[in-house]
Amino acid sequence: MKQKLGKSIFFSALILLLTSSFGALAQEKIKEKKTFRDKIFFGGSVGMVFGTVTRVDILPQVGMWVLPQWAIGLGGRYTFRKDRYNFINGTSNTYKAHIWGVSGFTQILPIPDLDKAFKIGIHGGPIFQGEWEGLYMDKRTIDPNVINPGNKGWVHIILAGAGYRFPLGDKAALNLLVMWDLTNSKYSPYTTNPLLRVNINF
Repeated sequence: MKQKLGKSIFFSALILLLTSSFGALAQEKIKEKKTFRDKIFFGGSVGMVFGTVTRVDILPQVGMWVLPQWAIGLGGRYTFRKDRYNFINGTSNTYKAHIWGVSGFTQILPIPDLDKAFKIGIHGGPIFQGEWEGLYMDKRTIDPNVINPGNKGWVHIILAGAGYRFPLGDKAALNLLVMWDLTNSKYSPYTTNPLLRVNINF
């Protein structure tokens, strides 16, 4: 009788322990589970260059974390650009243009937080980004020798790069990226290659 009672108490305690454990795990999963709204982020960047070439860029973005370490998104672009060209005959001309565009991008965070992974006291982690841009522009802004009537059109650019992601809160972060223009198009509005890009997501 005592043996049966002991087994009954043992199995009851085991069931209670397992139930408590599964309950705790379920609560953790509920806490970790993110809603669709939590996966969506907004952001972008603003850039300015002054000199022989004056350029002002506004690049809004919206994206979604498909996985905790992989995001995809869409972006827009508006650029005001002014170039001054000096010709051999001593004359000069100034071209002004408004560039409009759309983009698609993907981001990968192999190690989202170095401190959580290695306990080194450094938060944030490396980020890799690939991007396609479609820009509608007047090509004479970049190449004044374009004189045909179809000088306005789309220019497609592929960018790829890497950098560091600095967390600014539970969701917000600042991304510092070095991006390369892989297409190297002569109509690219970028004045340097690679180019430095700083954007904020929230």
